Parts: sequence; C-alpha cells; structure tokens
Amino acid sequence: MPTNIFGRSESAPAASCDMPDSAAGVLRRPDGSIVRPPARFQGRLGTESFPAEAGRYRLFVSWGCSWSNRAAITRKLKGLEDAVPISYSDDDPGALRAVWESMEPGHRAGVPTLWDTHNRVIVSNDADAISRDLAIHFDEFATRDIDLYPAELRADIDEINEWLYDNIHSVIHILGHEAREENHRDLVTDSLDALGKLDDRLAERPYLNGGVITESDVRLYVSLVRFECAFPGVLETNVLYPNGYPHLWAYARGLYAIPEFASTTNFEVIRRNFAVAFAFLREHQVVPGGRPSRWD
Repeated sequence: MPTNIFGRSESAPAASCDMPDSAAGVLRRPDGSIVRPPARFQGRLGTESFPAEAGRYRLFVSWGCSWSNRAAITRKLKGLEDAVPISYSDDDPGALRAVWESMEPGHRAGVPTLWDTHNRVIVSNDADAISRDLAIHFDEFATRDIDLYPAELRADIDEINEWLYDNIHSVIHILGHEAREENHRDLVTDSLDALGKLDDRLAERPYLNGGVITESDVRLYVSLVRFECAFPGVLETNVLYPNGYPHLWAYARGLYAIPEFASTTNFEVIRRNFAVAFAFLREHQVVPGGRPSRWD
C-alpha cells in the first residue's frame, strides 16, 4: 500500500491486460497493489563479503534505464569516479553480457549491475541497494561532501521513497500495459494527481526532504526526465507536459543544472530506449485523451 505522506492511502491501480509484468519491471498483486520482483543478486556493500574498497567494484549501467541512472548520479554526486569505475551497456553491451553469462548462463543481463572484479562475482543488481550503499559506505573515498541519506532524515526519506515508487516510478509503466482506454484514462488521472501533490510539496521547500538534496531527489529526477522526454509519445501519456506543474518542473530543471545530474542524463538515448523497449505496447492501440486543444 502507498504511504500517506500526502494524506491519502489507497491501492495502486491495476492494469487489465495480460502483458508480462517483467517487461515493466513490476508485478501486480490480485488486490491491484504493485511490487517490484526481487533482484537476482542481493549482496550488500560494506559487509564482510563485500567491503568498501576503492577500485574493487565496477558499476554497469545504461543511459536509458531510470533504475541504473540513480546509481550513476549517486556515484557522481559522491565523487566516486576514481573509486568505482563505470561501464555503460549502451556503449559496450558485450561486457555486461559476459558478466551475467559467467554467473547465470542464458539469463537476461540487467542494469544496474555491480561487479566484484576481485572475486569475479556479481554483488548486486538491486537498484535501491546499490545506490544506497554507494551513498553511505564509500565516504572515505568520496571527493565530494554530500550525505544523501542523513540519519536525521532517514525516516522521511524512506517514507517518500515508498510513495514515489507506488505513485510515480511504477504506475507510469503500468500505464503502458493498460489495454482498455477507460482504465488508461483513470491511470493518467492518478498520475496527474501524484504530480500535483509533488508540485504542492515543492512550493514550500527546495527539495523533497527540505533544504538538502537526498536520494529521494535522485529517484524523482530520473522519472521526471522520462515523463518529459520519453513517456508522452511511447506510453500515450501526452497530457503530461511541464508547464502545468511550475514548482515541480522548476525543481527538475534546477537539478539538471547541477553538473552531476546533467552529465549522467542523455535525452536522446532515453527516447530511443523507450521507443524500442516499449514497441510492443503499440499493439494495444490505445487512443489517449490528449492535451487540451491549442488550435482555438
């Protein structure tokens, strides 16, 4: 169930068609609530098995993937470029494929993937865990002084992260699996409502949890980028455009103005990724509600 951080608690809407949930990275329970499948590899940095060591791990990400985009931004914000090398699967898919083949022959290779180069094993492909561990366990190697998960804000961060997952990150993918126009319109309405709540929240503070950037902002940023540049054409959400949410989109543009966010954002690849990865959605031929007319 979504949290009530914005004063409402209800199940996330369920899609009615039978497209495979794995394609969207989410599962739907019978009650309509949504859950992401557990990651195949769930090792944690900062443990006895995988201690924090500079140069030991390699991070595999994709420019187009919002889940791995989080890890790339976190790495940059912390200044871990030298401590944790990175590889983009868009540029060298063979390297990621080889890593997964060594562990799970024939298994689909996914991002983000954190690879232990010493023991030659995958540590984790859990986006939340990788980003969190880079944020809190590599301070001795960080060249930038930023705490994305400060102790005094952790309860608030955890709460809004859950709300973002249920109401922003996952629902937009479920939209793409919705074959019935009536349900599709309802889901769009719910998404617009969630964006409105965020807009109201950001009217009162510069960032989601107050005056400092936290991992919640990293999570929301990657979705806002895709709302603006990829979702309208691909997932038939063409009512979602930025000028309706002035505080939210001023916030998004403000984050993009930070070099660590901009340098890990590639709009062209994101658009191409969604156009190719979600091409199967076109078979539904949903006719979206559309933007208000600009011809009158």
